[in-house]
Amino acid sequence: MKFKTVFSIIMFKKNYIYRNLFLSLFWLVLWFVIWVQVRQDLDPGNAFFHSSAVVISSVFISQLLSDYFLKKAIREQKMKAFVFQGLFFVLVLAIMIGAIDAYFIIHSQKLSDEERSMLLFVQSYKAVPSALLINGTACGIRFYQEHAIIQQDHNQLQQNFLESQIKLLQDQVNPHFMFNVLNHIHILMKKNVDMADYLLLKFSDILRYQLYECNQSFVLLSRELQYLQNFISIEQMRWGDELEVECTWSQETEDLHITPLMLICFVENAFKHVDRLPDQKGKITLNCAEKEGYFQFHISNSYQEYPQQASTRHSGIGLENVKKRLELQYEKNYSLRIEKRDNNFCVDLTIDLNC
Repeated sequence: MKFKTVFSIIMFKKNYIYRNLFLSLFWLVLWFVIWVQVRQDLDPGNAFFHSSAVVISSVFISQLLSDYFLKKAIREQKMKAFVFQGLFFVLVLAIMIGAIDAYFIIHSQKLSDEERSMLLFVQSYKAVPSALLINGTACGIRFYQEHAIIQQDHNQLQQNFLESQIKLLQDQVNPHFMFNVLNHIHILMKKNVDMADYLLLKFSDILRYQLYECNQSFVLLSRELQYLQNFISIEQMRWGDELEVECTWSQETEDLHITPLMLICFVENAFKHVDRLPDQKGKITLNCAEKEGYFQFHISNSYQEYPQQASTRHSGIGLENVKKRLELQYEKNYSLRIEKRDNNFCVDLTIDLNC
């Protein structure tokens, strides 16, 4: 905990320095430019104090305008009122710069009474463009910083929203499979205890994965594939000789991660909708291959379309769930194709897991 606190403080100070570095350079350059200009008319000491007085006044006025009034205007979306506030502060700064100029001119030059009376007005008028440039630059830098902060907050809120959506969709995994397996285990306990024990171990591993390992945004690809293998083993035991299942598994990269429970819907649908006619076996073919970070998933099942079921087969919340999760998590880094080919219903999914 202490380490996290110290780390947070260090990161805050680092970001603060970066945000104010450009502004500090701006004030330094401004001081140098003013010093070079007044150095021609004043001795080094007075030139130093003159430049310092102008910069200090500028920092006070412009930072008050940008750090308080501009920040408040952005937060409250009152930029029209800020325009008038900005003009007022430009006049204030111009008068302050004009007063500083007048003070050093009076003490360095001989002026008539008429020139003295008009000196403050003349110098303030001359200082208006400088005051406008100084305040404009300070406000521009602050506006850029505030916009970056707002954008960062917006991105964080968007990320939190996406994560909550993904979690909500992830929690919608079809629970019917669990009830079917429990019922099958109950039946096997009376007929074949060894098979029921094997089935129970596989099922417990599935539950452990779904309950404890899927609470994070990504899991190891190898663990997700193991989960699918356990699921398929259970389904093969349930359906026995009614189905012919062919599976191939290939993974080259060990440390790749994938969004959990992304593929199970396709496998569930294949077992749910595969044709198991009395005179022939149903067939399911599954191929999972990963190479250089690109994961290819293909599954097909024998399929006969019946008129009364044509609009409902292979449709529903499950597939829409997966499509939404893919779009939220992988955006343009995936391709999904679901179609009927001859007498098979096929799903082809490719994901770039390097992103």
